[in-house]
Amino acid sequence: MASSSNYSCFSLFLFLFLIQLIFHPTFQQQQPPPPKLSPVDLNVLVSIKNSLTDLPGSAFFSSWDFTAPDPCSSFAGLTCSLTSSSTLRVDTLELGSGHFGTLGLAGTLPDSITRLTELTQLILNPGTVTGPVPPQLGILDNLRVISLTHNRLTGPIPPSLSLPRGLHTLDLGFNQLIGRIPPTLFTELPQLKVLILANNRLTGALPESTQESKLLHLDLKSNHLMGPIPPTLPSSLRYVSLSQNNMWGPITNGPLESLSQLEYLDLSQNQFSGPLPVSLLRPSLSTLLLSHNNLSSTAPKPDNLSLLLYPEDSIIDLSHNSFSGPPPEEVAGATSIFLNNNRFNGPVPETYINGLEEGRIKTLYLQHNYFDEFPTRRVSLPDEVEVCLSYNCMVPPAGLNICPASAGGQLSRPAVQCSVFHNN
Repeated sequence: MASSSNYSCFSLFLFLFLIQLIFHPTFQQQQPPPPKLSPVDLNVLVSIKNSLTDLPGSAFFSSWDFTAPDPCSSFAGLTCSLTSSSTLRVDTLELGSGHFGTLGLAGTLPDSITRLTELTQLILNPGTVTGPVPPQLGILDNLRVISLTHNRLTGPIPPSLSLPRGLHTLDLGFNQLIGRIPPTLFTELPQLKVLILANNRLTGALPESTQESKLLHLDLKSNHLMGPIPPTLPSSLRYVSLSQNNMWGPITNGPLESLSQLEYLDLSQNQFSGPLPVSLLRPSLSTLLLSHNNLSSTAPKPDNLSLLLYPEDSIIDLSHNSFSGPPPEEVAGATSIFLNNNRFNGPVPETYINGLEEGRIKTLYLQHNYFDEFPTRRVSLPDEVEVCLSYNCMVPPAGLNICPASAGGQLSRPAVQCSVFHNN
């Protein structure tokens, strides 16, 4: 029994000794202190808060309390990474709430952002931020994403933005930027996948690209770009929008026909002319928007070309051009077909009727052409189908003329206009 008692006393003594050791100041000093945010980065965050402010109703900066011990875990829009020197550096900076329908930030972007040398993502959510895009952003070698969209940024696009070789996404859309697009954005960024410069005031021609480019998404709509499509475009492109510019020239015998991975093409509201390449009428290109141009015909097509079956929700819009003759039957496999406001003539093709009956075609707009026959001998269309036939060289069949207001109130053309296509 004495031996057991001695063992218990020894165990208790050892336990108390360990407790004292753990809480002894010398032992505590051996534990490494928690990593802290770099003082340089902390000063940059102070300057950002001084340069930007919440719009009324926004509370983005409410969490930016500089007395907090760890900004990396408490500041909204901030993520940090631990460097080899056990210092926290800002890795991602997302300014503004980013929630749909919420108010953003006002003010200007301070040049001090360029001292965040470990920054990989800079995101400015929609607001009313003014001033230029800081050209010094180009010195941030680690940048992968620059997104400064839906604000009021002014001035030119800095050519220095082509310096971060690993840049993956550049989105400066929906601002008030002016000047030409720096050609180096297409030739000096080997990792760039997404380039969005839409809804600005950019001028000049679309620069040429290198075939080595890996660009997937190119959106330049709603600018003031001029000239033809350049002879080279990245072969990797899947999405291209050049709509609402002042571009002109043919679209045949150019780079568009060789973009085998292209899924979305919007050239609407420009001044393109000449024939439509039949190679663009392919199921892999599920959205083709060419309305409001000066296209006048379709290129010759092979005799053995069969009906193409497009994916669901595919769109072919050739409206508001100068196409004449029979309409292209290749598009009869698409979901929505807009051929209105052209000079197409003759009977509506049987392939279109079959597509309507079988439910493949949901919308067929043929108004303001010169069609003279719509076969109705066996037509029984689903209720959800929309067909507009107004202002052609025929009276639309009863119950089949579901038209938008822009089609006007006249059901058919005057006979004198239709005689041109009937050799009268």
